[in-house]
Amino acid sequence: MKISIITPTFNSEAAIINNVNSILSQTYSNFEHILIDNESNDSTLNLAKNEYNRKNSIEKLRIIREKDNGIAEAFNKGIKLADGEIIGILNSDDKYYDETVFGKVIEAFKDDNILYVHGNIFFNDARYGSNIRKPLMCPITRALPFNHPTMFFRKEVYLDYGLYDTDYKYSMDFEFICRLIKRVDDFYQKGAYLKGDPVVVMAAGGVSWANEPASITETKQALKQHGFWNLDAQKNYAFRVCRTKTKSILKHLKADNVVKLWRKLKWRNYFFLNSPLYKSE
Repeated sequence: MKISIITPTFNSEAAIINNVNSILSQTYSNFEHILIDNESNDSTLNLAKNEYNRKNSIEKLRIIREKDNGIAEAFNKGIKLADGEIIGILNSDDKYYDETVFGKVIEAFKDDNILYVHGNIFFNDARYGSNIRKPLMCPITRALPFNHPTMFFRKEVYLDYGLYDTDYKYSMDFEFICRLIKRVDDFYQKGAYLKGDPVVVMAAGGVSWANEPASITETKQALKQHGFWNLDAQKNYAFRVCRTKTKSILKHLKADNVVKLWRKLKWRNYFFLNSPLYKSE
């Protein structure tokens, strides 16, 4: 099986080498890397090409450089171009945790019943504290159940259920998962969770984090669109709005230690102690 990794880029010269090297270092070598570049005016593309040339792997790199209308459109361009049976999306600021990720993913997909593979994130935040984030595996009315940056899908999932909705600028991943939960019977049971080490090292400060209020509004839109806007969804939406406003006030007051403590408490196991996913760990 071939893996296609899609990376949207725009002026990503500060991070692209780490991104590229995390892919080139994989022990499973049947992959391609598709860069969808939104007309960068820095050295992003030259750095990526030089690194692939240096590792004698330039044939694995494909570059599309043209203007796009947001992240969802960039994702979709890459998916349409992908030759691989398995598709992953790795944003330019992020990288794979170690060289074993692709091998673990392929092993999981040997089960024909598996539609997607997912795992833990190492969230890298120098200001407010880094941590390992397990997928919540909660109802979609509460939050996104999976760490989307770690998810690998069979290409047939996109062919059967559609691409990312370009009406969503920040929460296209949330809408996509809403759609799959609604349309795929027993969707939660058709994924393989990679226990143990994280799959992706994710940098703080991405587009959705920088535009969190708009992202939250889009999650409400997705929940309504797919028929999940019930009392539980409304309660959790209100809590998230309140939490985001509180966090903004604390940042303005430079109360970093309070934010750090909140983050630490939030991502402790109390969020998923009752999930069957973690009973055997």
